[in-house]
Amino acid sequence: MLLHKKILVSGIVQGVGFRPFCARLARMLNLSGSVINTSGGVEIDLRGGEEDIKEYEGRVRTDAPPASVITSVVELESAPLDSGFSEGFSILKSRREEKQLVLIPPDLAVCENCLREMRDPEDRRHRYPFINCTDCGPRYTIIRELPYDRPKTTMADFSMCPLCEGEYRDPSDRRFHAQPDACWNCGPALWLTDRTGGEIARGDEAVVRCSALLDEGKICAVKGIGGFHIACSPFEDAVLSELRRRKGRKDKPFAVMAASLEEAEKIVRISAVGKRLLLSPQRPIVLCCPRKDYSLSPLVAPGVRSLGVMLPYSPLHHLLLEGKAALVMTSANFSDAPIVSDNREALSSLGEIVDFFLFSDREIHMPIDDSVASPMGSTYFLLRRARGYTPIPMTMRKKAPVILGAGSEMKASFCLSQDSLVFPGQYLGDMKQRGTAAYYQRGLNHFLSLYALKPEHLVHDLHPQFISTAIAEKTLGSPGLKKLAVQHHHAHLAACLLENDREGPAIGLILDGTGYGTDGTIWGGEILVGDASEYERKGHFLPFRLPGGDKAVMEPWRTALSLLAKTYGDEEAARRASRLWKDRRGRMEQVLPLLPWSPVTTSCGRFFDGASALLGLAETISYDGQAAMTLEGIAEGSLAAPFEIAQEDGRYILDWRPGVKWLMDSKESLSPALIAGGIHGGLARALVEICLRLRKETGLNEAVLSGGVWQNRRLLAFTLKGLRAEGFLPLVHRLLPPNDECVSVGQVAAGAARWGTPL
Repeated sequence: MLLHKKILVSGIVQGVGFRPFCARLARMLNLSGSVINTSGGVEIDLRGGEEDIKEYEGRVRTDAPPASVITSVVELESAPLDSGFSEGFSILKSRREEKQLVLIPPDLAVCENCLREMRDPEDRRHRYPFINCTDCGPRYTIIRELPYDRPKTTMADFSMCPLCEGEYRDPSDRRFHAQPDACWNCGPALWLTDRTGGEIARGDEAVVRCSALLDEGKICAVKGIGGFHIACSPFEDAVLSELRRRKGRKDKPFAVMAASLEEAEKIVRISAVGKRLLLSPQRPIVLCCPRKDYSLSPLVAPGVRSLGVMLPYSPLHHLLLEGKAALVMTSANFSDAPIVSDNREALSSLGEIVDFFLFSDREIHMPIDDSVASPMGSTYFLLRRARGYTPIPMTMRKKAPVILGAGSEMKASFCLSQDSLVFPGQYLGDMKQRGTAAYYQRGLNHFLSLYALKPEHLVHDLHPQFISTAIAEKTLGSPGLKKLAVQHHHAHLAACLLENDREGPAIGLILDGTGYGTDGTIWGGEILVGDASEYERKGHFLPFRLPGGDKAVMEPWRTALSLLAKTYGDEEAARRASRLWKDRRGRMEQVLPLLPWSPVTTSCGRFFDGASALLGLAETISYDGQAAMTLEGIAEGSLAAPFEIAQEDGRYILDWRPGVKWLMDSKESLSPALIAGGIHGGLARALVEICLRLRKETGLNEAVLSGGVWQNRRLLAFTLKGLRAEGFLPLVHRLLPPNDECVSVGQVAAGAARWGTPL
C-alpha cells in the first residue's frame, strides 16, 4: 500500500545535521518527499510504501545524528496514495511560524573528522582555524534567530565560495546544510595584534606567531567560541605572577587547557567520569586532583586541592597547543563579570592585561562562558552551566503558561517555561558587577526573541532589592503581569525536585551562604519539608551574627569572632581571638561591641568560613568561597566533631557550638587537616540525624540536597553515604548547579505549581 504521510519532529533537530540525515534516509528507503525547518521543529513529508514509511519513522528515532535530541514525533496527516509517486527528496527553504517550538543546539566541540582534515597538508582546509561540519562547531553563540539557517546566523556575513557551496548542496557530503561551513577562501579571518591594536600577522602566520609568543612567556587574549580567553604558560611563576598582578586576581584558580587527554593525565588524576566529561562534545572544565610530581606552577591554583582542566574544543585551540603540553586558558573577564566577546571591547578593556590579541571577524552574537563540572563517584555535577549545556531544556510534569523565573543575585541566571519544557539560561555572574545587568538583559532578550515568548507570569526572589527582579519586571512590562515571590531556599528545593522528576513532598537540606528569609534575617542553613508549591521551615542552624554584614564574606575572621562570642561569651571570645590574631586586636575591640546590632544569619556557608579562619587558614579572602574551599582542601580523616540537635518552637536547631569548642580544644593535639575533616564529618552526621527524626514525624524518605555548600564534595560524599545507609533516597543536582544558578529553575517550578496543569 502506498502512503502519503507528514510528521513533525521536535527537539534539538536544527543545526545538528538532521535535515541531511532525513534526506539520506529517505533515499535509502526509496521514499520521496521533502523536509523543512519550521519554528515548530523539522517537518517531514513522505511518499512511498507503508512499510518503508514505518521503518523511516523508527529510524528517525534510533539513527538520528548524535548531537540531536528528539522530544517528540507527531503525525500531522496520513492518507493513502491512489497512484504512484514521483522520485526525489528535497530540502525546502525554512519557514518561521508564530509559535516557536524548535530547540536550539548548544555549541559543539570540533569533531575528529574535521581535525583529521585540518591536520592534512593535502586538504584545502589544512590548518583552517574555523573548520566545522554538521557534527560540530558553533551553534548557540552564532544564532541570531530561528529557524536555524545561515542567513539567520553571524555567518551571514560570509558568502560561501563555489567549493563550500558545492559541499553544502551535496546530500552525500558531511557538510550538507552545515550552516557555519567555510574555508580559507570564504570564511572568517584571523589576525594578531599588539596591545594597541597594531596588526602583526594574518591567517596561519598569526596562529604560528601567537603560539611562539606564548612560548616566550607572553600573555595573549584569544577570541574563542563564546568569548575571549586569556592564555599564557602554566609552567612559569613569573608569567603567572604578572598575570595575577595585571588582572587583580590574587588567589582565584586559573583553568588549564591540556593539549590531549594524555597530557591532562600527567597534570591531574582523572577518574573514568572525568575522562568522559573531558572527551564529551560539551568539553567542560573538569575539576581534578593535581599531581604533585608535575612541573605546573603553584600559582595556577594556589591553596586549593582541585585544578580545573579542559581539552581543546575549537580548531584554534588545537592549533595553538601544537607542540605544547598545556596553556592557562582563563575567561577574559573580571571576577564574576561577563566574559568579553567583542573585538573593540577586548582592545579597550584588556589592553592593560595582555601583551597581544588574536582576533577573528566571526561575531559572537551570544557570549557564553565555559561550563565547569565536578566528578562525584560514578556521576558528576555542574558548578557552572554554560557552553555545551545551554540552551538544552528540561521537562516537568506540568503544562505551564510562559513563566519567567528571574533568578538570584550572585550566581545570576534566568529561566523560561513553555508548556512542559523548562529553558534554563546560562551562567551570567554577579549582578552587582559592572556589565552583568546588561548581560542579563541581553541574554533574556535573546531567549525571548528566539522562542517568540511573551511571559505573562513572573516569579522572583523574596528579596525586595534584587537587580534581576527589577530587570525582569522592566523587560516584561505587562500591566496584567502576574507575579509571585518565592523564598530563596524554597526555590532551591523546587529546582532539585524538578531536575530529579519528583513532585515531593521531601525533606530539604538547603545549605548555602545567603538567602533572604521570611523573617527578614539571612538564612543559609535550612531544613525544609515541602514541594514546589509550599514548604515548612522545620529546622535551621543556630543563628549567629555577621559583624560588618557583607564585609564578613571577604573577612572570615569577623565570622570566626562571632562564632567564638556565641560559644564562649564576649570576654572569653576576645581573649581567645587576641591569641589567634594578635595584629587585629584593635579591630576586634571595635567589632565585638557591635555584635548585638549586626545582621542575624543561619548560614552554613558562613559557618564554614568562620571555621576556616579559626584554624588559621583564611582570615581574609580574595574571592567568594575561598575560605570554605581551603577548609575542604586540607580536610582528612574520619573524625566527627560534635554537633548537637535541639528543638525550639517545633523546629530542630543544629547547634554548632560544641563543634567550635571541639575545634578550639583540638588545636593542641590534632593537625588542622584532621580537625577540618572532623568538622565535615560531624556536620554530615548531624544532618543525617535530623533527617531520621523528620522521617519519624512525616514518613518522608526523600532528602533533597541543594545550595552552594553542596559543591563541597567531602561534605556531599559523607552526607550521601550516611543517608543511603539509613535507607533514604537522596536527590541531588547534576545538570543544574547546586548553587544559586538553579534558583531561577526552582522559581519556574513554583510558578508551574500555581498556574500550571498536570500533563
